[in-house]
Amino acid sequence: MFLTITDAAKEKLAKYLVADKQIILDLDDGVGKFSKVGSCALNLSYRLLIVDAAEDISEDYSGTLDSTVGTLHIKPYSTQYLDEDMRLDVNPRLNTLGLFSESEQMDPNVNIVDITKEINA
Repeated sequence: MFLTITDAAKEKLAKYLVADKQIILDLDDGVGKFSKVGSCALNLSYRLLIVDAAEDISEDYSGTLDSTVGTLHIKPYSTQYLDEDMRLDVNPRLNTLGLFSESEQMDPNVNIVDITKEINA
């Protein structure tokens, strides 16, 4: 399984692609210490969580996903919703991140949530 992050998406993520941060591709289903609410709809909702590199996320996010920017963390069971080749890209009209498989748009609005700001506030 691999996630291609386009150059446009890398630009949006640039300030988080540093050694003291780790990135989680989170299936927002209400499970895990960073989830406050899950989606009850039939559609899938993803977000990119930015956490400190020292943060222990192994209990909920022990899965990994290879990408063009390195390893991302995921909930192990969330791989059942992902295809072998995924793409994270920017919608230039709306300036939002979208998650795509080869055959469909998985989530048109993948938010970036900087948890480090919430924890350190």
